[in-house]
Amino acid sequence: MKTALIITTINKPNKNILKFSNFCKQRNWELIVIGDKRSPKKYQIKYGKYLNLEEQKKLNFNYSKICPINSYSRKNIGYLIALHNNNDFLIETDDDNFPKNNFFISRKISHLVNEIKNKNWVNVYDLFLEKDENIWPRGLPLKYIKLNKIKITTNKKKKNFYLQQGLADNNPDVDAIYRIMNNNINIKFKTHKKISIGKSFTPINSQNTSWFKAICPLMYLPSTCSMRATDIIRGYVALNILNKHKLNILFHGSNLIQYRNIHDLSKDFYEELILYKNSNRIYKNLQSLNFENYKFDFSKCLLISYNKLIKINIIKKTEIKLLKAWIKDLKNFNFN
Repeated sequence: MKTALIITTINKPNKNILKFSNFCKQRNWELIVIGDKRSPKKYQIKYGKYLNLEEQKKLNFNYSKICPINSYSRKNIGYLIALHNNNDFLIETDDDNFPKNNFFISRKISHLVNEIKNKNWVNVYDLFLEKDENIWPRGLPLKYIKLNKIKITTNKKKKNFYLQQGLADNNPDVDAIYRIMNNNINIKFKTHKKISIGKSFTPINSQNTSWFKAICPLMYLPSTCSMRATDIIRGYVALNILNKHKLNILFHGSNLIQYRNIHDLSKDFYEELILYKNSNRIYKNLQSLNFENYKFDFSKCLLISYNKLIKINIIKKTEIKLLKAWIKDLKNFNFN
C-alpha cells in the first residue's frame, strides 16, 4: 500500500532523520517533514519534502492557514499533505526516534493475534517488557499502573486493525513522574509481540503510530491543550470512537529506539497535570457519548467528542474553528 511517514521538527537534520530519508527512498515511502517557527532556516534532506512555515501557509488547505505557530498540532498539516497525495497508510514519529530496520517493513491491516479481555484501563507495557519493571505509558491514570491484571484470550483471531501503535526502546513514551523517579532509563521491549487491545483502555501516542486512511479524521491533534497532552487526548477520542464502531486497535513491539531530545521535566510535569488529574474523567465522559445516528461518520463523531471536552473544560471553545477547517479539508479530499 502507498505509505507516507510524517515527522515534525524544530531541529536540524540528525542521524535519525537521515536514516528515515534514506530508507523511505529505498521503500518508496513519501517522507513529509513539517517545520515550525523555531526550525532551522535552512533545512536540507536528500529525499523527502520539508515544509517551512511560509510553504505551509501557501498550501491550499483551510487548516494550514489558521493552525497555531509553535504548536505540535502543525503535524496535522503533514497528515493533510499525505492524504491529499492518496497515501493508504500514514505513519508518524518524531525526530528523536532512531528507526530499526524493521521499522520499514510494509504495514498491513490484517493480523493474527490474541486479544486483551479486560474492559477497563490496562498498563499495556506490562505485556511487552523483556524483564519485570515498573513502567507505564504517558496518559495512563496513575491508580491503574499496577491495579488491573491483564487477561488474554487463549486463541488467536485474524482481525483488521486500522490503528496500530508501536513501542520504542531505550527511552519510551512515559510521563514526567516516571522520568523524575528514574534518572537512567534504558527499557527493552519485545520486538515481535503484537496484541489486540480489545475493549480495554490504554493511551495512544504519536511516537510510533500507523493509521489507515479509512479512519483518517481521527488523526486530528488538538491545539488548545498542552503539547504533552495533545496526542494523548487525541488517542482517548480515537479509542472511544473506534470502540463504539467495533473497530480494532493493535499494539506491537519496538521498531524504534528513542534518544530523547532535551526536556525540562518540571515543564513537562506541569503540561501533563491535565492528564494526571483528568484522564479517567475524560474517558468516562467520552464513553457516555452516543454515535448511533452517525455510524462511520468519523468527522461528526469528532465534533461531538470535542464539544464534550469543551463542556468539561478540557479543551477550549476555539478548538472547534480549527477542527471544522480540518474536516472541511478532508471533505475536499472525499474523506468523511
